[in-house]
Amino acid sequence: MSNDITTYQQPTEAPTVTHAGGEMIAATARALVDAHNIGSALCKTSFVPKHFQGKPEEAAAAILYGASIDMDPITALQNVFVISGKPALYARGMVAVVLSKGHKIWTEEESEGSVTVAGQRKGSDTVERVTWTSEMAKRAGYTSNSKYASDPRSMLYARASGDVARRIAPDALLGMAQNIEELTVDRVADTRPAPAPQQSVSVASLTQQATPATETEPEPPAQTETLPVEASDEQDGRYWRKRLFATLNERGITDADEQRQGIGHIVNREITSRSELTEDDAQKVVEHLEATGGEQ
Repeated sequence: MSNDITTYQQPTEAPTVTHAGGEMIAATARALVDAHNIGSALCKTSFVPKHFQGKPEEAAAAILYGASIDMDPITALQNVFVISGKPALYARGMVAVVLSKGHKIWTEEESEGSVTVAGQRKGSDTVERVTWTSEMAKRAGYTSNSKYASDPRSMLYARASGDVARRIAPDALLGMAQNIEELTVDRVADTRPAPAPQQSVSVASLTQQATPATETEPEPPAQTETLPVEASDEQDGRYWRKRLFATLNERGITDADEQRQGIGHIVNREITSRSELTEDDAQKVVEHLEATGGEQ
């Protein structure tokens, strides 16, 4: 690890604080200094997820939030994500936090199309039970996420266990409203454009305001992404990505830079490599192109 770590300096004299709110702010400021120093060091390593690498401020915020739910810095960086400005954990992380406080969560029933999870708050006789079925997920619009087809049990468990964790121990989770599985699906569903059959929009026209991607190494030609799209691809997590690039190439949008810029505009973040695309990203872009016509 490099030794040229930039550190924040503690003030030589802390300001005098005379009320509880001010004490909390002062304590948070001191904690932020420590969190930033830790984040600066860890963000230069491969021990943190890609979205924190080189972003010590983001890492510091995640470390502070993790500390509030009793996570050490490395655990926080591995588990805390920010989606639409909201901190979130995967359902398994929420369950882990709740269990660490002495509460109980367990699976009562599990099948391909239904999962029932139960939980009990420490010191309480009340048992909370939540069941999620594939039909419920479909009615709620969550099955736009292809994981509901390839791994329905895990997705239904995430829904049910997240609901139970929040019900029995909202204090342990600081009132966290949603888990990552919910936020990710909702983001795709809520931003889906309304059909506009009379309007023809090309990916190129969407990228006029986009910032050109910065390449660190050459990518293979865009056409190499065009492979036959088969229904079986959904099982190995490649269906929507293959369908996206097949669609782009069919419409003559074969330039790699144009593809990345157009996709980045639609998913609302910079795309520097096609390998960064998730299945949810690809599905969102395909649905956008189909809704708008997406023709040159």
